[in-house]
Amino acid sequence: MVIALNDVACLLGIPVAGRLIQEDDLDHDQGVDLMVTRLLFPVDEAVEQASNNSGVFVTYTVLKERYEHLLNRCNHLLGEDLSEEEEMSRIRPACVKPFLLLLLGYTLFAGKNNKTINLMWMLAIQDLDDIGTWSWGGMRLAFLYEQLYLTSSEHVGVVGGYMTLLVVIYYFLIFFKLIVHV
Repeated sequence: MVIALNDVACLLGIPVAGRLIQEDDLDHDQGVDLMVTRLLFPVDEAVEQASNNSGVFVTYTVLKERYEHLLNRCNHLLGEDLSEEEEMSRIRPACVKPFLLLLLGYTLFAGKNNKTINLMWMLAIQDLDDIGTWSWGGMRLAFLYEQLYLTSSEHVGVVGGYMTLLVVIYYFLIFFKLIVHV
């Protein structure tokens, strides 16, 4: 059984045509810059979170705390007068981005440690107007194949990735076999 881009497009309904991200598209300094400018992390906290030998990652716990902080700041600004409009225009998009990063990390790009997400996905959501130009299905499928490859080692006991895609295709194939044989 081979999962193709058509399967992803039909079964999940996410775009398969568009731009792709590669892991080497983001280095440590760029990751820190994204955390500071797009997620409004303090510089020292961004440097601490983005430190990793095999990529630039942030933990889900810290990302969730950042989201809650920005959401509370947004709600506080809504309660004030409109003199804080400039601050609101900066905080509001910054509040959406950690939420989207958490969503991507828990669904499409769930790693096997289930504790961190690679900040390279921030490249796709840093400009909210361009989110639809990315090949989410293509990146999803490549990530799934990478996770399946990593689990082919006898020393690995846990598989990462969005297993719902495998389950849906498995049930689709069973259903298709039942219809063909009837």
